[in-house]
Amino acid sequence: MEKGRLIRLNDHWVSIAIDNLDSFGDVGYLDFEFLDQVLPHCSKDQLIHIEKSTKAVNLTPITNKLWKRFFEREFGGKATDEVIQKMKIKKMSFKWSELYQAKSKRMEEDEKEVGERLKKLYEKEAARKQSRQVKVLDKVPPSSSSNKRTGSKKESKLMSKLRKHHLNCLEVRNNEAMKMKRTAAKFSGLIRKSRTTSIQAMNVF
Repeated sequence: MEKGRLIRLNDHWVSIAIDNLDSFGDVGYLDFEFLDQVLPHCSKDQLIHIEKSTKAVNLTPITNKLWKRFFEREFGGKATDEVIQKMKIKKMSFKWSELYQAKSKRMEEDEKEVGERLKKLYEKEAARKQSRQVKVLDKVPPSSSSNKRTGSKKESKLMSKLRKHHLNCLEVRNNEAMKMKRTAAKFSGLIRKSRTTSIQAMNVF
């Protein structure tokens, strides 16, 4: 086909074209009126592919309004109005496709930055919790240590008391035994003395 020659298609082909947008590439040979009916049905990816494939013809007169619509849908009417006001003040010409891509890139970078911040905060919090768990494990529970100390004190007091009581009992028993021995010795001495006296009396008579 000769360069610059446009093919005009009727409405029947418009519906067929809309159903087969994925197969579109270079559309520079098609009539702008036909494209103006077909391209509004493109997704963003389809529109990007068609524009990149069509190098010989500038599709901006048709696609610019489509990219403005995509911009407004994604980022809102307020953001769209702000862009228009800025461009009017700066007196700059612009393409909505470029503005859309720039805004999308900024949004992705912002989301990535927020994600990195959240990740760092999560890691910091996880490290803090882990550190607290380690410190708790390293420490001896106060209740158990106090119970051990209390128990050892009670045990030592009890043992000393028992030992003292035991010694006292031995001393008492020894003293009692000595007393009994002395009493027995005195009693046996008296018996011997009385026997001697009785024997001497018998000898006298």
